[in-house]
Amino acid sequence: MSRRSRGTGQVRIEDVAREAGVSAQSVSRYLRDPGRVGPATSARICEAISAVGYVPNLIAGSLASNRSHVVGILLPTLAIPAHAGPVEGLAAALRDSAYEVLVGTTGYDAGAEERLVRAFVGRRVDGLVLTSDVLSAELRRTLTAFAAPVVQIWELPSEPFDMAVGVSNKAVGAAVAGHFLARGHRLCAAVGHAQATDTRSAARVAGFVETLAAAGAPAPIRLDVRMPEALAQADAILARLCAEGPPSAVFCTAGQLTVALHFAARRAGLNLPDDLALMGLDSEFAALVDPPLSVVRVRTYEFGRLAGEMLIERLAGRRPETQMRDVGFEMILRAST
Repeated sequence: MSRRSRGTGQVRIEDVAREAGVSAQSVSRYLRDPGRVGPATSARICEAISAVGYVPNLIAGSLASNRSHVVGILLPTLAIPAHAGPVEGLAAALRDSAYEVLVGTTGYDAGAEERLVRAFVGRRVDGLVLTSDVLSAELRRTLTAFAAPVVQIWELPSEPFDMAVGVSNKAVGAAVAGHFLARGHRLCAAVGHAQATDTRSAARVAGFVETLAAAGAPAPIRLDVRMPEALAQADAILARLCAEGPPSAVFCTAGQLTVALHFAARRAGLNLPDDLALMGLDSEFAALVDPPLSVVRVRTYEFGRLAGEMLIERLAGRRPETQMRDVGFEMILRAST
């Protein structure tokens, strides 16, 4: 292998050119547009790149083209599996379009979200996917100056900044309340997130509470917990609910916590659904416990896939068919209710 360029410590185009026995201009032309270089020369350059371990300087390339070929996605956390779905969907949608995915987590902190958006914009990502319904005035100013496509996921904002892919979380809560009422439950409980920035959980609880009130049922017991810390506190959470009621049915806005509450109920000697009906958002373990859990299934993968498709359309200079996509949800009723 030919030696690295003096003083840099890094393999450069010149090193590839020496290895391939061609000019640096030929290597540069090959990297920008392989079709402009003959097959034999292309083969030598490709072998040389592999031999010397050359990796193109994407920062320099993005400065020249004003394109980074990177799309950023901001999520509250990756500790909750439901938030991994949009990343998988986004990556799949972008895979054949020469775009890569850059992931940031906010920890449900609005300040952290603003800092991450500025960091992503400063690195000239070509588009952004945000897990936010309400955007601060400062964040809107930053995104306006960014002048690149933005997709909000998980919710259907009344005033989307640009594009949105989500579900009516309020309708999710209303559907669960309707199911409990149809089963004859009166005193119910809702376990939501204490994080004020989790407007998705708040909307589910609001839909649940309003539907019960419209039916003349007692006001439900409400308990807000912090996630994912609450997973280790399921026994204490269940004890608090029972001390205030006890309720005959519990709606949990988080899938993992619903499973944890299931085990807590079994440890407390409660039979589901005779002593307590339990339902929450979907989890990969919901169908595996005994009795299996009734859930609301939201296709989180589709959030990312559709967001990716909308970004590709905009980055190609085309306008998507619609600026707002509702992926809907599905109630899967099992033995726990």
